[in-house]
Amino acid sequence: MSENINVNASPQLPPRGWYPDPGDATVRRYWDGTQWTEHTAVPDAGAAATGGTGESASPVAGVVAAGGGVAADRGRGLPSLKWWQWALIALGVLVLMGVLINAVNGGSASSDSSADRPTVVEEADVAPAEKPAPVDDRSQVPGLVGATVAEARAALEAAGFVLATPAGTGEDWVVVTQTLSEGRKADAGTEVFVTAEAPAPVYTLAQQNAIRKAQSYLDFSGFSRVGLIDQLEYEGFSTEDATFGADNAGADWNAEAAEKAASYLEFTSFSREGLYDQLAYEGFTDAEIQHGLAAVGY
Repeated sequence: MSENINVNASPQLPPRGWYPDPGDATVRRYWDGTQWTEHTAVPDAGAAATGGTGESASPVAGVVAAGGGVAADRGRGLPSLKWWQWALIALGVLVLMGVLINAVNGGSASSDSSADRPTVVEEADVAPAEKPAPVDDRSQVPGLVGATVAEARAALEAAGFVLATPAGTGEDWVVVTQTLSEGRKADAGTEVFVTAEAPAPVYTLAQQNAIRKAQSYLDFSGFSRVGLIDQLEYEGFSTEDATFGADNAGADWNAEAAEKAASYLEFTSFSREGLYDQLAYEGFTDAEIQHGLAAVGY
């Protein structure tokens, strides 16, 4: 055991000092006489140009390793870095490569898509043209209610329509209904049917009184038309007003004959011929007398 060589006392080891880092010649690392330390320094430009302090370029040659062997001179190989430093360097390289690859691929894709994409010409926002509404050239039916038949006829003919009325309708009658309502459109020549009423009569005061007087006599007893006119003349009405009153009192002369025949039979007995003569004397016509006799049983 006494023959073992003391590594630290070996004259082959250089003295302590700053030497070029075996892993990176641009960095100076401190040699403590037995091993490399963690202390490093960057030499100035003058020292780097002259090769440092004149000391050995690297003390690695001939340095005895911790296990008793001689360490090989690594010269200018890869720098001696810790594992985490190598990991950071590798990660940075991978990130840089990924950015470059994405940039290249993105630029190519943009160029390809731009080249392959058809040119689209943007058109201004233009509202779609509306379809023209169908033209309705039919005429509108005018309002006719409240107008006279003559006025309604003129209005319909001016609009291109034809007036139709029930038989016996007077031109001065007032329209109360129409089959085609006001404002409705119809083809030219369409027939519009209307109903109308006779206008309310306008009576003089004498006519109004003659009518009321005639009605009061009819309510009291049976009268023939001739007998009622005579009675009104007796009351002082003119023949014209008396006739107007009798004709507009609403009398049913057949019913009046029957009522008169019954009143005579209530008063006394009459033969058929006697009752006939009595009714004829009252001014009833033959047809009215026959109706009255039949009504009482003759």
